[in-house]
Amino acid sequence: MTVVSASGLQRDVTRTRAVSLGFLGSLLLARCADAAAHHSFGYLPFVAALFVLPVWYVSAVAAGVWTRWRWWLLAGQAVLTYLPFVLFGNGWVAGMSGLLGGLVLLLVPAPRSWLLLGALLALEATLWVGVVGVPYQPALNAGVWVVVGFADVALGLFGLSRLAQVVHDLRAAQEQLAEAAVDRERLGTQEQLRRLIGDRVQRVAQHARAALRWLSTTPEDARGEIVAAGVIARQAAAQSRRLYAADPVPSGARYEPSRTTTAPRTAGAVLLTVVTLFAVQNLLNLTVPAFPPVAPRQHLATALPVAVVVSLGILALQWYHSGAGSRRGQPRHWPYTLALQAVLTYIQFPLMGSAGQIFVAFLAGSGLLLLPGAWRWVWFGTTVVSVPALLLLPAFGEGPSIRTEAIRAVYLATISASFGLMAYGLSRLAGLAVRLADRREDLAATAAVRERLRLARDAHDLLGLGLSTLALKSDLIAALIGPDDARAARELGELLHVCATVRSDTAGIAGERPRLSLGTELALATDVLASSAIHVHVTGADRAVPPVVDNVLAIVLREAVTNVLRHSQARQCAITVEAQDGRVRLRVSNDGAGSTPLAAVATGHGLDNLRTRVTGCGGALTARRAAGTFVMIVELPAAQG
Repeated sequence: MTVVSASGLQRDVTRTRAVSLGFLGSLLLARCADAAAHHSFGYLPFVAALFVLPVWYVSAVAAGVWTRWRWWLLAGQAVLTYLPFVLFGNGWVAGMSGLLGGLVLLLVPAPRSWLLLGALLALEATLWVGVVGVPYQPALNAGVWVVVGFADVALGLFGLSRLAQVVHDLRAAQEQLAEAAVDRERLGTQEQLRRLIGDRVQRVAQHARAALRWLSTTPEDARGEIVAAGVIARQAAAQSRRLYAADPVPSGARYEPSRTTTAPRTAGAVLLTVVTLFAVQNLLNLTVPAFPPVAPRQHLATALPVAVVVSLGILALQWYHSGAGSRRGQPRHWPYTLALQAVLTYIQFPLMGSAGQIFVAFLAGSGLLLLPGAWRWVWFGTTVVSVPALLLLPAFGEGPSIRTEAIRAVYLATISASFGLMAYGLSRLAGLAVRLADRREDLAATAAVRERLRLARDAHDLLGLGLSTLALKSDLIAALIGPDDARAARELGELLHVCATVRSDTAGIAGERPRLSLGTELALATDVLASSAIHVHVTGADRAVPPVVDNVLAIVLREAVTNVLRHSQARQCAITVEAQDGRVRLRVSNDGAGSTPLAAVATGHGLDNLRTRVTGCGGALTARRAAGTFVMIVELPAAQG
């Protein structure tokens, strides 16, 4: 059984939400740098405004507003998305519309959300290519880039936010899953009790009614019926004692957790799509470059196979490494595969310049997934900084001004950080969802086991006295038939009443919690013990105690009386109820302890059950034997929550 700490999961939830916000924060800086490259700062307020609603959604603050006003909020985001096209034309920042696409995927139910995303993607391409014009040349590279940028941002926002929601839903549903497991146990126990005890008690009642019919005409037949009733009652009592160790759920009906979650598939699909789009853009950067390549054009035949191998290799390695977030451990040989990913990431730089660093984001994300402790962030920071560092090397300078190069360096570093965090966050959230699914199912299994033990304890404690009473009354009635038929008839009536009580208790055990009354149990104890020729002295029967304490003491008294009948040869029994100094005490003693070793009584399931109940309510149970007297004392705090 998987054991996952609740505090550890909470830290992971907080960390992954921070990663989601980090993704948006880095993306905001990248888009601001991109806007600054257009030699105007008029775009910046619009760039910042477009991130307000996505950041609000990811932060989960006042989440209910999104349910009530989602269409108005989407309309507001749409206005902010398309107004800059009117104001700035092709000077606007590509990829910003992806934030609207991500919110559509999050807020509109599927499959309509994906249809709307397709429509938005078509609108994005139409605006850039057919209306305002592409943001740079060549047109093919720019046209693909605006579509890729839109899709990457939309899928990144959707993937991180949806997985965070999956984690939240799993946490919220763990109590319902535990309740379902408990209900399953109750149903199984109800059927078990009906078959093993309820049906037998019904047969006891049938024999008792038959004895009543035969009592006045053929006493021997009446005696035979009541002897048969006693045998069946003892069989039922034996079954109630065995239930403590037995599994009350029949084979084939045992609770089995599903252990399924769609989070890894969602994360894998989003990440695979994003890396594939980056790979497509990488090949375009080589074949239709937007910036002058370092390698001469005649070397394209050599560079193209390298770019293809790099694109496919990065795709496979990122898929392999991203499984580390959802596995129980790290992937095999990860130091070598991480080193290989680093080689593939940087090998394009001499051929393509800064455009060849497109896969740095995924190398940074793999380091976050695989490296331990603080080293992961050292790796992440070093990898991200390598982008502007290589760009500014004199040997690879591409000619623009220092200001333009600096702005571009900031853009490349922040966009790498953004999608590196996205790759890391998707994998971590997928792994967290798997762990949380395991934990909630483990909690459900634990709740089922606890309920199973509770049901077995209740069957042992609550039914033991009633079933023992049936057996004892059957013996008494068998002895009375003939010498005292009138009393035998009265005892038969009481036996039928006890049968009804036991059947009611049997049905109640599989409910929420059986409720007994201490006053009722005191009266029943007096009657049952007196029927067995045991003199009973009760003190404090009218003592008022809180309802919860009253219920626990009633169960304790019932089991204590059962033990007196079953384990002793008592002739005297004293029962005392006291309340003082905020404590309620029940004391039960009998003089029949001489024939039974204390260990035999104290180690049975009965006292173990009672001790579990009492300590669970903050009380204490003690049992001792002295001079042939067995004494059991239970103390409970009077104030019970």
